[in-house]
Amino acid sequence: MIRFREAGAVALVSLGLFAAPALAADLLPPPPPPPPPAEPAAIGGNWYLRGDFTASDFRNPKDDTLAGTPGAPIVALRLGSTQGYGGGVGYRFNSFLRADVTVDARSRSRFRDFSSRTLFTQGFNQEAGKLDVVTGLFNVYADLGTWWGLTPYIGAGIGFAHKRFHDSWSGTTCLTAFCGDTQPIYAIGAQGFDPRGNHSATTFAWAAMAGLSYEVGAGVSIDASYRYLDIGKARTGFDAFGFNTRIKDIAANEFRIGLRWAFGGPLGSLVPTPTY
Repeated sequence: MIRFREAGAVALVSLGLFAAPALAADLLPPPPPPPPPAEPAAIGGNWYLRGDFTASDFRNPKDDTLAGTPGAPIVALRLGSTQGYGGGVGYRFNSFLRADVTVDARSRSRFRDFSSRTLFTQGFNQEAGKLDVVTGLFNVYADLGTWWGLTPYIGAGIGFAHKRFHDSWSGTTCLTAFCGDTQPIYAIGAQGFDPRGNHSATTFAWAAMAGLSYEVGAGVSIDASYRYLDIGKARTGFDAFGFNTRIKDIAANEFRIGLRWAFGGPLGSLVPTPTY
C-alpha cells in the first residue's frame, strides 16, 4: 500500500513539472509579430535622363581680324551645317519647372572666307578650315501645360563652348598676271596654300529654346525642340607669315529630337499632370 502511495506521489510531482512550463507560457505576453518585408527603394524620384540628336545650321559669323592687321577685308564668311549627339541628366521640381545639364558634341563644320583689294577683278585670297564644337549647358525649362498628351515648353541655358579650329589654310588665286601689284610677278591661277596652326579655346555660351514633348509611357517621353545657340569667338593658329583667321558672333539654329526617361516610373506617377 505504501508503494502505491509513493508511486502516486511521484506521478503527481512529474505531472506538476510538465504543467509548470505550460502555465508559465500562458502567463507571458505573446511574441511581437515579424517585421514586414522591406519595400524596394525608389531609384531616383524625379530625376530623368535624356539623349538627343542635333542638327546645327550655323549662321554666317563676322570677321574679327585685329585692327592694324595688313590685308584686304574679309567677306563671304561661311560655316557649314553639321550634326551631332548629346545627353544629360535632369530633375523635375514640380509640374511645370524642371532643369537639366546637357553635353552635345557636333561633327566638324567647314569654314571659308574670301578677301580681295580689287573686288575680285585681278585676284583674291581664300581662307578655310574646320571647326569642332562641344557645348555643356545648364538649362531651366517651364512646361506650359498638357493637352492630349502634348506638353509645350520654353527654356534657357548657360554654360561653355569648347571650339577647335584645325586643318586651316590660306591661299591666293590670281585672275590676271598683276594680282593687285603694279608689276606682273604672278602667274594666272592658284599660287599655293599656306597652312595655319590649330587652335582650341573654351568660352561662355548661352541658349534659348522652345519645344514640345509627348509621354509615350513607362516614363519615356519624345522631345522635339528648336534651340538658338551662341558660342562667341574662335580663331586659327598662325601661318609662316604671322597671320591667322579670327571670327566672332558664332551662332547656330539647332533642331533637336530625342528621348527623356524618368527614373523610378512614369513622370505622371511622380508629379500630377495639369489638365485643361
